[in-house]
Amino acid sequence: MLIFCHFLGLRINMIKEPLDFEQIHQMIAAENLSGLAKIEIFDSINSTNTYLLAKAKQEIVSGLVCLAEQQTQGRGRLGRSWYSPRGTNIYCSMLWHFKNTMQDISGLGIAVGVMVVNALRQYGIRSGLQLKWPNDVLGAGRKLSGILLERSAQSAVVIGIGLNLDVQQAKEKNWIDVMELTGRPAERNLLTGLLLNEMLQKLPLFAERGLSLFLAEWQQYDALRDKNIMISMPKQNIYGIMRGINEMGELLLENEKGMQCFRYGEVSVREYC
Repeated sequence: MLIFCHFLGLRINMIKEPLDFEQIHQMIAAENLSGLAKIEIFDSINSTNTYLLAKAKQEIVSGLVCLAEQQTQGRGRLGRSWYSPRGTNIYCSMLWHFKNTMQDISGLGIAVGVMVVNALRQYGIRSGLQLKWPNDVLGAGRKLSGILLERSAQSAVVIGIGLNLDVQQAKEKNWIDVMELTGRPAERNLLTGLLLNEMLQKLPLFAERGLSLFLAEWQQYDALRDKNIMISMPKQNIYGIMRGINEMGELLLENEKGMQCFRYGEVSVREYC
């Protein structure tokens, strides 16, 4: 299997720890390397997800990874921009081809959230981690990582992960970073390698067994369980008590109408009304 690193542009001296192929690659277990097609590292790119979506139109290569020092048009859910300054955080996307057609990818987002938490725990962060439905990883109650899934074909998905390592200059007050959680500068290459290794190990398991393998672990980190929440939908806001998620990855909301299931929506904690 051919694996190599491709750089676009020149390194900038201000980057504290440049992304390094060898350091990242050595963190991937030998038994997981068969799922890795290629790692491409860019100095600057519009969006790692956008790049892989374009590559997928040419040829679907499962296990193709795109990393970048900087994104000029980083994206999150609902078309929001993603804070992507040079040389500070992790901007990672992986193109994965599933053997069977995936009608709904919401369960995959739940599973990837568990993978991110596992990588962070292996890195040494053992407390304060939570998962907020549908795609956020929290640290000490604030946003630490976001996941963006985009389908490139019926059986191929681009999995984008933004992980905050140092967001001191960001204007987002509700964000947190790895440096604040650990009290030391983040090791980008180590954490990137741990993240890729976790995905390469667990994505085949998700393909084989679905969300059932990850459900109990996700529930362990559920940040909203039994809280009064509001789900913002395109035409209305719906209130109720969050009762976890089901085997499809759908949010379970209990209110005067009974138990309702939601596949999408923007969630915030509110007083019940």
